[in-house]
Amino acid sequence: MNHVYRSTALAVLATLALTTQAAFAEDALILTMGATHLAHTHQMVAGGDSSLSQSANSVYDIAWEQRHYNGIAYGGELLLSNNTIANASGNGNVASRTFMLTLKKYHRPTAHVYPYIGAGVGLMDTEVTGVNGGTGIGPAVEVDGGVEFAWAHSIGFYTELRGIYAPGGVIYGTRVNMSGVGIYGGVSLLF
Repeated sequence: MNHVYRSTALAVLATLALTTQAAFAEDALILTMGATHLAHTHQMVAGGDSSLSQSANSVYDIAWEQRHYNGIAYGGELLLSNNTIANASGNGNVASRTFMLTLKKYHRPTAHVYPYIGAGVGLMDTEVTGVNGGTGIGPAVEVDGGVEFAWAHSIGFYTELRGIYAPGGVIYGTRVNMSGVGIYGGVSLLF
């Protein structure tokens, strides 16, 4: 009988812990635009010595997070960027699509300012077009930090500084390294 009591008590405590955590959570949708600075602009791409643009000409990010009132947030994001490439074959584009699973810690010193730090792990799909190109998928890791400025409870201005390590996918036997640093700004919607 004592075993049944302990099992029931543990089950009740686990249920309370899970429902309490869910009750103190909110979802966030974050939309940002930004600029990146590639760490490696001269590389071997698709078998040729290539020069990539140091800055991406279009960088967009969409993220979803579930935030808990203890400051922990987890979620996923999709980062899209596009760089130009030039080599002996001509000029082209390098489009990157990165999907990350993220974990962040928000610090709440005031009611309207939320600094945070975070990390993510995922995959980057890189597509080279316009030159001897192709598509390759490789791992990606990020660290980030920033500040969210809340205008109202449901909307805010979101800033972020992000470092990405993405050694790249293999295209014709060589990797396209898209590692770099970026700065982003946008809006966050809480619901």
